[in-house]
Amino acid sequence: MPVDLPFMADQPTASARIKVSPEHFKVDEVLGFEPDGTGQHYLFQILKINRNTADVARELSQMFGVRLVDVGYSGRKDKQAVARQWFSVPAQSVDAVSSSVEGLGWKVEKRCRHGRKLRRGSHRGNAFDIRLSGFKGCASDLEQRVLDLQRRGFPNYFGSQRFGHQGRNIDEARRILGTDAVRLRRPSHQMLLSAARSWLFNIVLGQRLLENTWTRPLPGDIMMLAGSRSHFTAEKGDSMLPERLASLDIHVSGPLWGDVKAVQDQPAWQRECCWLEGEAEMRDSVARTGANPARRALRATFDDLTLKWTHDSNPRLVFTLGRGCYATSLLRELVLFDLAMNLKLLADWLGSVSRSLVSHRLPVQKAARLRSMQLDQKEP
Repeated sequence: MPVDLPFMADQPTASARIKVSPEHFKVDEVLGFEPDGTGQHYLFQILKINRNTADVARELSQMFGVRLVDVGYSGRKDKQAVARQWFSVPAQSVDAVSSSVEGLGWKVEKRCRHGRKLRRGSHRGNAFDIRLSGFKGCASDLEQRVLDLQRRGFPNYFGSQRFGHQGRNIDEARRILGTDAVRLRRPSHQMLLSAARSWLFNIVLGQRLLENTWTRPLPGDIMMLAGSRSHFTAEKGDSMLPERLASLDIHVSGPLWGDVKAVQDQPAWQRECCWLEGEAEMRDSVARTGANPARRALRATFDDLTLKWTHDSNPRLVFTLGRGCYATSLLRELVLFDLAMNLKLLADWLGSVSRSLVSHRLPVQKAARLRSMQLDQKEP
């Protein structure tokens, strides 16, 4: 995430490291519904350690002999983490495979039948358990910041992992969108389009933070109901808006850019178009793709956040976020951290694990694959 994005209040004075090891960043996907128990798909709850969601999906497709598009999941989870999430695979292909379902760095914890393939965004949210390391700062100040976030929410920025290491996805998006903005058939190109839309959203949110209007509606703003994709236009003179905003019942929204011809006469989109003038080329390239414009809340909230202190005086944060919200966007309002500073620590951890596996006579090919993961830690 660009370091110059505005904070909701003063920049934190405390600092810490995150993701020193995968065990320090745990995330459990919350489906929000019970599997059917019958149906044409199997749901697998998979525990993965330091593995990309996309990589696990690819291995499942190869294992069961199905197309990658037939493997479903609700959302991508952090790679540098211990993460539990659900995948779906057509039941017929699963029944034909008798071997255990596991791979390097992941294993199945639960399986059950379900009537539908998992679609993106079909889960309710994600539960996090995060331990910070090397905390330097005032404990009481951190505790007060947590209370402020509980009362006010926090800026719903897209996290830095959305943009790739050192923003490489954005650089690539500028190149691809500038040359082939209409036909984006490759999945990797779709990922770049998504990164570009996220980038533009962050710019608008940052502008509204600078103007102190991210929780204060402007004329014609599009409001979103908390925990919902439903939205409505703020009407002048609506006396209930301030109360509903203060109670976190509704949020001001920002743009997920696209072909805005159908909405370009609306005040909110006109205002946002002006705010994006500094990224006019990317803004217009995204519009030419024909992507449907959408809205995203400028503010995020969380459930049941608890702050505990470990025996070595480091913070441990446990909380649940709604789908599409980033834990790192919450953490940046509490402490200063740099994901890049943890890459060497993570590589050292991987090296120790791979040496341990080799000493226990793990097949050479698996040990080599694990060690090769050290080389791509800069992958988002």
